[in-house]
Order: sequence, then structure tokens, then C-alpha cells
Amino acid sequence: MVLLSTILLFICNTLIAFSTPNELKGKTILIDPGHGGIDGGTSSGNLLEKNINLEASMILKSKLISHGAKVIMTRDKDISLENLCNDNDYRHRRDLKSRVNMINNNKIDVYLSIHINAVANAPYVNGPMVFYSNANESNKTLALYIQKSLHAATGINRNPNIADYFLLTNAKKTGVLVELGFITNNSDKNLLQSKEYLSKLSDGIIDGLEKYFKNK
Repeated sequence: MVLLSTILLFICNTLIAFSTPNELKGKTILIDPGHGGIDGGTSSGNLLEKNINLEASMILKSKLISHGAKVIMTRDKDISLENLCNDNDYRHRRDLKSRVNMINNNKIDVYLSIHINAVANAPYVNGPMVFYSNANESNKTLALYIQKSLHAATGINRNPNIADYFLLTNAKKTGVLVELGFITNNSDKNLLQSKEYLSKLSDGIIDGLEKYFKNK
């Protein structure tokens, strides 16, 4: 009787596994942890954006892989990328061009550039924000899904925003820039130092990705 119950449970779990759609399986996602190396990004005291970006991106990478996705990282350590670009341009622009080149030269389904926001004159502003280029409708659609899922994860409701950031306007693939929160807001600053919160944000981003691919 126990053996029969075990067999039935195994069959049931197997059927559930095969019947549950996995929208991310086989997809290739490029994650770009913003800044790095000499470029710390925005900061508050000893807390640097570049480090939060990388930690959040590594958590997101792990979760995406567990969903069957392939992940490409622009960086997986504390480095800047200007040395990958030989253009006669200033350091910061060469770093951005290197990231854009990785997006454009790899066969990917979407890219996600991960950042932390800051606004000194409005410390009450908080929560994640998604930015996109209006170069194609796919960018906007992806941004809407991710922003809505981040709203569900955090309770903070807002619309995604069009932006003319260099990376967004020069990338030829579908993608968005996600600002995980505001380092200038005390609540966000504390939350962004929590792996549990970064994990929650990653779950929100993944939920948005799944809905994007399901409805694509």
C-alpha cells in the first residue's frame, strides 16, 4: 500500500512538472550589472551602487538558471569594461560602448541592465523603476510586465519610463534598465543591503520576464 502511494505521488509530481509551462527554458538573458571597478556609481557613505548591482545580478542569474535560462553577464566581478573598447573616447563612454557591444553581438532574447537610483532633493522617493527606449514596442511591453511584477513584489505602484540613456538607445536588442531602488531613501537603502529583499526583486523581474515571453 505504501509502495502504491509512493508510485502515485511520483506520477502526480511528474505530470505536474510536465504540465507546468516554463517560459524561460531555453531563453538567453544578458544581465548587465551597472558600473564596476573604478566606477562606483551612486553612493551613500561606504555603500556603493556597483556592489549592490553585482550582488543583485548574481542572485538574479542563479534564479534564471534554475528556471532553465542561459545567462550572459557583462561582468561577474568588480571590474569596469572600458578596456574592451578601443574607440578614441573617454573612459565612461568606452565602458558603456563595451556593454552595448556585448548586447548587440550576442544572440540573446532580452537584456537587463541593473542599477540603483538616487535623487538628493527628494529623499521620500522610493521603490524600483523600469526604464526603456521607445525604439521598438517590445521594449515597452517588457518594461510594463516587469514594472507590474515589481509592484506586486514591493507594493510600490508606478509606470515604466522612457529614457534616452546611452545603453538603451544604442542597444539593438529588446531590453530594459531596472533601477532596484533609491539609495537616497533610508528605507530603500536598508532593504537593498538585504539578500532577502534582492531575492524578492529578482522574483519580480523573473515573473515579468515569464509573462513577457508567454504573451510574446
